[in-house]
Amino acid sequence: MEQQLERRREPEPVAYSRNIEMLWERLDNITKAADKLPHVAKFDELPWSQNAMTYWKTYTGEAGLPSRLTRLPIRTLDLREQMIYPGGKSGKHRHYMEALFYIMEGEGYEIHDDVKYPWEAGDLMCVPTYCVHQHFNTTDKPSRLFFTIPNVFELLGLASIEQIEIHERYQAPPDTTTLYSPSGDVIGYKTAEGKEFRFGAVDLDFLKLMEDKKVAPFSGEPKDNYEFYMKTLAEQTGWRVTVPHVVHGRDRPWEDTRMGRIKYLAHPNVPSGLLMYDAFVQEIPPGGSSGKHRHVGEEVHKILEGEGYDIHDGVRWDWKAEDVVCIPINTTHQHFNADPKRPARFFSQQSRLYHYAGHGGIEHLGDAPEYKP
Repeated sequence: MEQQLERRREPEPVAYSRNIEMLWERLDNITKAADKLPHVAKFDELPWSQNAMTYWKTYTGEAGLPSRLTRLPIRTLDLREQMIYPGGKSGKHRHYMEALFYIMEGEGYEIHDDVKYPWEAGDLMCVPTYCVHQHFNTTDKPSRLFFTIPNVFELLGLASIEQIEIHERYQAPPDTTTLYSPSGDVIGYKTAEGKEFRFGAVDLDFLKLMEDKKVAPFSGEPKDNYEFYMKTLAEQTGWRVTVPHVVHGRDRPWEDTRMGRIKYLAHPNVPSGLLMYDAFVQEIPPGGSSGKHRHVGEEVHKILEGEGYDIHDGVRWDWKAEDVVCIPINTTHQHFNADPKRPARFFSQQSRLYHYAGHGGIEHLGDAPEYKP
């Protein structure tokens, strides 16, 4: 019998992948860049600017996700402050991103998908995902709104904005040509290079996509795991309409917690139109301090009144009214009121993304001095 020869496969050349080492290098560079950034942004050092929507200050940079870690050590949030002139209104637009607004000064209302929601100073105004919204100031003084957008939507491919209407005092950028409609309304501008930017258009493809979701509601209980997702679509589509769009600060109670005196405005136990945030107001008594803790997720404070300082991983950061304080990921922190006569207050927001990723919760390290179990 003829002996059969065993045919062995020649080994293929194997290239070496450095993806792990490249990740280490990239993260090391990001960490070093973040460590060089200040934890406090000074209100007076940032200018007001104007765009089609409003007048605002931007704390984390104009370019969204590309501006991450260029001004402040914040990774997941775009931080801004908006001003609406007396008796005026913002532009009108829609985007997939949800947005959180804390009303610092003024009184007015929202129009969200043709529904009116009144607000006043101390309220939390919630813009659910994919909601047409516009802000109105009903007073004879400017209204100010501190607001945040999660920049993760840019990574998800959902960061587009439909600018349906520009604000009444809009001015085109310098060195451009203003574009007008046949009726004389400003509709955009043309750059010196000839590129046109036109406002007032609605993304009809997105609109049809969202409207299609409403025509096939799901009823009853899912019969299998696939139908679970069909029910989820129906529930989330309805949720955007029925959820509270304004949380009134006057209706929320103060709680004396291990961390100090806190009024929760957005919390898993507080219904609101927000899925991506927790938010609260905290008060520190004259000459007092908060508790001490650490959590994986980053946190941002807008100082409402008073002056004091934070200790972040042993480093002191002084702050005063109007400043924005940033607490980076995995930072042990505690807040101190430097005024022996007056309380200090700040508005705080935290990203829930860390919770959804399995890294929520708080590592409590010390009670506030006034806390009584």
